[in-house]
Amino acid sequence: MNRSDAVAKENLNELAKRIRTARQEARLSQSALGKSIGVSDKSVSSYEQGRSTPPFAKLRKIAEATERPISYFTQENTDDANIASKLISIERELNEVKKLLQKAKK
Repeated sequence: MNRSDAVAKENLNELAKRIRTARQEARLSQSALGKSIGVSDKSVSSYEQGRSTPPFAKLRKIAEATERPISYFTQENTDDANIASKLISIERELNEVKKLLQKAKK
């Protein structure tokens, strides 16, 4: 295996880990994630095991379904991606609190 093949395999394994982690942290089964992105649970399993790479359009849907920024899956620096993911989560929570406060005022 040449150097570029080794790097490609390493990148695929890292993507596989990130897909699995995002799915698990979103508390989705492989079947539920598959349904939300339009593939079978077998395809999700294949992505998570690094046997295949999801097309970018499916990766974008995985990001939406797991409430992660697409950068979480595409950036090498996971610290930046994790910060972006946490900010998105905080923003969603604040919007929920805002809605509850508005209901309480009525």
